[in-house]
Amino acid sequence: MEKLKKKSIFLLPVILVSYFVVGFPDGAFTASWLGIERDLSLTIAHSGFILVGYSVTYTLAGVILSWLNRFIRLQTIYFWGLVIMGAGFMGLALSINFAMALTAIAIYGFGTGAMASSMNSYMAKHFTARHNNWMHCFWGGGAAVSPLIMAHMMDLYSWSMGYFVITGILAVVAIMLLASMYKKVWLGDNGIPAEDTPKAVVKERYLTKKWHQWVEILIFFFLGGTDYTLVFFTGMVLIARGYENVAIFSAVYYISMTSGRMFFGWLAKWLRELPIIRLGIIIAAAGIGILYFTSHITGMILTGFGLGPLLPTLVSDTANRFTPRVLSKIVGYELAAFGAGIAVLFFITSLVLEHITLEALFPIGFAFVLLVFLCNEILERAARAK
Repeated sequence: MEKLKKKSIFLLPVILVSYFVVGFPDGAFTASWLGIERDLSLTIAHSGFILVGYSVTYTLAGVILSWLNRFIRLQTIYFWGLVIMGAGFMGLALSINFAMALTAIAIYGFGTGAMASSMNSYMAKHFTARHNNWMHCFWGGGAAVSPLIMAHMMDLYSWSMGYFVITGILAVVAIMLLASMYKKVWLGDNGIPAEDTPKAVVKERYLTKKWHQWVEILIFFFLGGTDYTLVFFTGMVLIARGYENVAIFSAVYYISMTSGRMFFGWLAKWLRELPIIRLGIIIAAAGIGILYFTSHITGMILTGFGLGPLLPTLVSDTANRFTPRVLSKIVGYELAAFGAGIAVLFFITSLVLEHITLEALFPIGFAFVLLVFLCNEILERAARAK
């Protein structure tokens, strides 16, 4: 057992640092889009195809995780996901037309999905909600730092050089991962069973019906739509209401989301997953209400703070509800559903906002949050009945 503790002490920093780069695609692309649009002679309509291409491959990676895990360890899938993401970044840096850019983005979408689904599955098996929230804090750090790297490179050279630099950072992280695998610091190696790891969750009964799994997956579908849709369209709504400095709302959202994950990661030392999920949903719903009625930035702060811990905590709670035998499959489907929710619900919301009214954004966001809450409560009742 002492050996296991030493392993986890060395392993956790490796996971946290490496998950930092999983946030690179979102942040870097946001900063580089205007340059890509200009240099490749694209229009805003092309961004829709890019979002779909990214989401499809991201979703595919989550769907096939369980199948891949039959032959390859989760940490190995994580490493190769990083390699594929780097290849996609390199391809985007070399792109000279839309077809090449779309192909490259689809490639790094698959790599990002493989990294996110495999590591969330690994964390659900071996660590707690506290550690999972910390890990997603590092994702937020990567999403915040990558636009700064890209913007600096664009000022000095070009967006292509920005992606070359980011690929170099991924190469350093890949070497670190290889070293950690060579040193065998990953839990579960050398025949160590998952039951002996720090997670050590023992349950006499799990949720076993197919509809339980589908409801769990639906939670992540609605959560994915809530997150990206709100942060993308809020600025448009506020501009229509007469506000000018709306860029700060997006920055505040990601800062408060990371803060929420830090706070609830600390709180997870004393609270189980369910109270954290309920509290996060209540705070997010209150934030959406404030945005709708007052347009005050406090609403954006509360929304990000409340939504922040939901993804990592819900992933950790999956290990409490479902048997380890199907855990990789369900977590893979969860992350796939999260990506599908971003694409599908974003598209539906955009149609509603364009053809009906921009003011529908916040009621739609509130409805998505409510559906996350209802689906989670349905599974909680089922677990209690067990």
